[in-house]
Amino acid sequence: MATQLQENKYNFEDLIEIMQELRDPKNGCEWNKSQNSSSIRKYCIEEAYEVIESIESQDIKSLCEELGDLLFQVIFHSQINKEESNFDINDVIQILCEKMIRRHPHVFNNDKKEDKSKIESTWEKIKEEERISKGKEGILSDIPNAFPAIIRSIKIQKRASRNGFDWDNIEDVLNKVSEEFEELNQALEINDLENANEEIGDLMFSIINLSRKLRIDPESSLRNTNNKFTKRIYYIEKKLEKEDKKFNQTSLSELEEIWNEAKNKTKQVIS
Repeated sequence: MATQLQENKYNFEDLIEIMQELRDPKNGCEWNKSQNSSSIRKYCIEEAYEVIESIESQDIKSLCEELGDLLFQVIFHSQINKEESNFDINDVIQILCEKMIRRHPHVFNNDKKEDKSKIESTWEKIKEEERISKGKEGILSDIPNAFPAIIRSIKIQKRASRNGFDWDNIEDVLNKVSEEFEELNQALEINDLENANEEIGDLMFSIINLSRKLRIDPESSLRNTNNKFTKRIYYIEKKLEKEDKKFNQTSLSELEEIWNEAKNKTKQVIS
């Protein structure tokens, strides 16, 4: 079987076979054989983030490779569960196809064409019906705790909003942000760090809510800020290197001066 895989062109079936070979009890890879869905769960997240990195850097070659790595995680979990007689990759594909057809009646049901404005509401209605059919009747019951905090906040807020729990205008949300900021200040004034921890969470939740109302993705905004900060630090490092200085041995005032220089150069590039 392994000899048959020594070709230059591979397909989906070959990928399945490679995974089976890696998990083969007798001749497989010891690391791959020892894994289960729990032990490899973190790699799904890591590979997904690497896909995002490729998209944001507009590296098409890398995107192709990283999508393969992400697909491999699907194959890996499917093979593990096949061995445990739970399901296999064909079941995964079957359930996925059924779901996509069910959630797109405007495409697959010729008797019910919908305009673009109704597609999202229909999608959410179908998802709600699926949630209830699984016994998850609470409006937030199917939003995974394992989501990154920002993503989970957005989904919680959107779901609450669709069920009528939301402010009507931006001013109310801005007032809430100000209120949470003031409560954080009050906690800090009395050195109540436990309460400050809670208030920081409330403030972040309110800011995420503000971004949602403004139709701004807070994850993207924060990623952009992280990248901006990183570039400015890199600018400082390069300038100090030319002057034969060490970053951690330079005064804060000098670092701030170079920081502002980097900030102004960034503005000039944008303009």
